Order: sequence, then structure tokens, then C-alpha cells
Amino acid sequence: MPVHELLNEPVDVRVEFAGKRVRPTHVHWGKKTYVMKKVNLVHGTNEGEKRIYYFSVSDDTSFMKLRLDTGALAWSIVEFYSE
Repeated sequence: MPVHELLNEPVDVRVEFAGKRVRPTHVHWGKKTYVMKKVNLVHGTNEGEKRIYYFSVSDDTSFMKLRLDTGALAWSIVEFYSE
């Protein structure tokens, strides 16, 4: 049964850097680590003076929307979908 959740929870994210690009590779949320296989979309927005980036990432069975607050250097998960 598919699960879809809207969240705002802190997560730990491991990334790779390629030039000026950041690619989330692992997301540790709760007691589980997810290995992300694909970055589907990246977009940025301003919240006041802070720059916020959103990363839509997926593995074989899960989709996550991650939020990076560049002012606080903090990651959070804002959306989760799993089949």
C-alpha cells in the first residue's frame, strides 16, 4: 500500500560535489538510511535573506523532497512517498 507523507523533520544527508552541483546520495531518517539513485529536480527559492534549495530524489521504491537551508546548513525532509 503506497504511503505519502508531508513532513518537516530534520535528516542527515550525505552528498557528492561535482563542480558547483550538490547531489544527495544517502538520507538517514529515523533508524533507516536510504541510498538515493536519482536526483529528479533541484530548485531554489529565497525566504527573506536565506537561500533555500529543494532536492527531489528517489531510489527504487521511495521518493523524497529534501530542503536545504543554506543559512543554517540544515537538511529536512518535507515530503516522502513510498510504494
